[in-house]
Amino acid sequence: MNIELCAWKEADIPSLLQYANNRNIWDKVRDDFPHPYTQKDAEDWIALNKARNPATSFSISVNGVAVGGVGIVFKPDVYRRSAEIGYWLAEPFWNQGITSEAVRRFTDYCLATFEVTRLYAGVFGNNPASMRVLEKSGFKAEAVLKSAIYKNNELLDEHIFSKLRI
Repeated sequence: MNIELCAWKEADIPSLLQYANNRNIWDKVRDDFPHPYTQKDAEDWIALNKARNPATSFSISVNGVAVGGVGIVFKPDVYRRSAEIGYWLAEPFWNQGITSEAVRRFTDYCLATFEVTRLYAGVFGNNPASMRVLEKSGFKAEAVLKSAIYKNNELLDEHIFSKLRI
């Protein structure tokens, strides 16, 4: 299996529509990840990412097909040396080590490309698979924010994981 991080491109729209439009994915990500995932959502996502240089988000491609994504969001003000990492993977590819490999590669890219000291991720308390991804990628458990997330009419804890440059 060939895993690559690739710049998002128009040719990824069909796979975005196929794989991102999945309630099981949406249940584990923030509400601003669209569901249902439409053609316009895919087109807007591609356009947004083509405008960013250097890239802050990549597709996770398996054998040349975009099956997920990984990206960062920079924090403002006194948090300007921190960035939050996020990722998703198409359900047929879960539990194969793909996301851990992608997060490891993306973390290396971020630390080499951007002036960040701290990368972190917040994981829903009902998503132990994502916590394992971060641990396998060298992130350390840092905190649990009790009842910090409200998703699907349920309060969830948020588990914070981080990786430091130093």
